Amino acid sequence: MNVHFLNLEYIITAIVDFVRSTDWIHVLNIFFVVVRWFHIPALIIAGFLGWVIYHSKKELGKIVEKDKLVLPHGDAEVKPNTKLNEKWQRVVSHVNSPNPNDWRMAIVEADIMLDEILKSAGYQGDSLGERLKSVDVGDMQNLDAAWEAHKVRNLVAHQGSNYQLSERDAKRVIGLYKKVFEEYYYI
Repeated sequence: MNVHFLNLEYIITAIVDFVRSTDWIHVLNIFFVVVRWFHIPALIIAGFLGWVIYHSKKELGKIVEKDKLVLPHGDAEVKPNTKLNEKWQRVVSHVNSPNPNDWRMAIVEADIMLDEILKSAGYQGDSLGERLKSVDVGDMQNLDAAWEAHKVRNLVAHQGSNYQLSERDAKRVIGLYKKVFEEYYYI
């Protein structure tokens, strides 16, 4: 027999007959028996999940505390590192000096500060260059500035007084270091 229409009356009647003919007390009794069987395992699973949540929250708290010390975000309360700020003041006084050798010293000292910051942040490597290579692009907004400043430092360190460093270039490079230090809330 081919039916070419939907008989809603038949479907509704079938559902009503099923509901009327079912012994709902028996269905509820079976439901409660099944629930009792799963009661103990459900409590065990709930306890385990509670422990996982507690432990995860505790570990996350440790990470957040470490993050506040190294890479603060948002509204985190941050106390500037006074030791690095003293070093930064020396860098600023060197770069503001009329002496070109002081400008070179400012760049070298700022590079040392950058190395200390990356070491304290846990980046691995035997040199600052290796530590900069281990920084993910998403971890440091001013990674390119750090690289550019470090490259100038290498020129200053390896070529010495043969490297022609203008006051303008020295201040520009110190400005690059400053961007990185401000990102890490060290100055």
